[in-house]
Amino acid sequence: MTSVFQSGLVFGTAFTLAAVLVPVLKHPALRLGLVDDPCHRKRHVGAIPLTGGLAMFLAFTATLLIHAGDISEYAGLFAGMGIMLLIGVLDDILDLRALTKLIAQIIVATLVVVVSGLEINQIGPVFGESMGKVGLGPLSIPLTVICIVFMMNVINMADGVDGLAGGICFITLSMLALVGWLNGAPASLTTISVVLALSVAGFLMWNMRFPFRESASAFMGDAGSMMLGFAIAWLAIAMATTDGSTVYPVTIAWILLIPCMDTLAISIRRIRCGRSPMAPDRTHLHHILQRCHLSVTATVGVIHLMVLAAGLFGIIGWQLGWPQWLLFALAASIMVGYTVLLLNAHRVLRRVRRVVGNSNEVKG
Repeated sequence: MTSVFQSGLVFGTAFTLAAVLVPVLKHPALRLGLVDDPCHRKRHVGAIPLTGGLAMFLAFTATLLIHAGDISEYAGLFAGMGIMLLIGVLDDILDLRALTKLIAQIIVATLVVVVSGLEINQIGPVFGESMGKVGLGPLSIPLTVICIVFMMNVINMADGVDGLAGGICFITLSMLALVGWLNGAPASLTTISVVLALSVAGFLMWNMRFPFRESASAFMGDAGSMMLGFAIAWLAIAMATTDGSTVYPVTIAWILLIPCMDTLAISIRRIRCGRSPMAPDRTHLHHILQRCHLSVTATVGVIHLMVLAAGLFGIIGWQLGWPQWLLFALAASIMVGYTVLLLNAHRVLRRVRRVVGNSNEVKG
């Protein structure tokens, strides 16, 4: 009973601190120019303070320092999160070039991987049990760096609609915590995932749309998205590579599938159009759903359900012992299918609008 009370106290602290810090940091953010102004791509009303990233990081670290004591074994996680937060704050204030941010992300990810020894060594028997586990050999470090950098940009690119990126992070971190619990991972690793998830939940109280609030009153900014992207990548790799881990690497891929699918498809589309994969546009999944006449709230809800469903599918497949090659083939098929769909999005949207228009005519 005492353990349950202590856990509730820890998790409640993270949520409460984040929820309180978001408005507390509003006035300092306004003075520093840490705000998001509307433009042709950003259609919110007025300057919105970018306090979410700072609030979540402070709530997360303060909670663990107060309740968890020694967390030195996770120094790489906290160092990486802190550095990405600072780079993100600079970007939110000064609007750094995309290439500058990418170089910084690569440097930070490389340092953390080399110093902490965190790396993806194998991806499981994704070509069949008879083929055995596919090892990465000398590619393990560069591929780990690529995965961390990619995840930072995945969350950054998902941050385009009120509550979307924060909700994706909350669901993803919660499922990573579930994997840690089912996998028998160190309790501290599972606790870190839950504490960070509840720090995100505290921020979402100001970022989600509710019946009593029509739009977000705070954003996480690049500081929050890059910090959370780094943390999710670090925790996902740690969950899969911790000693004695039995989780399928492809299960982790399913947990991250939906946002990664969108980012990969968009990057390929931009390159095909002769543009930088970092160049902003309005072809994300949430943009497509809105063009199909879904409201912001409905769009966010649909994507959140997709993230939850994909993650639970991967976890259930692992728990029931489904073949890893099958889970890998299904995930790869979804990635390829969505990419093909996005490359032909204009044709799909024309057909959807034609169907909707015909339906409205029939009703009329």
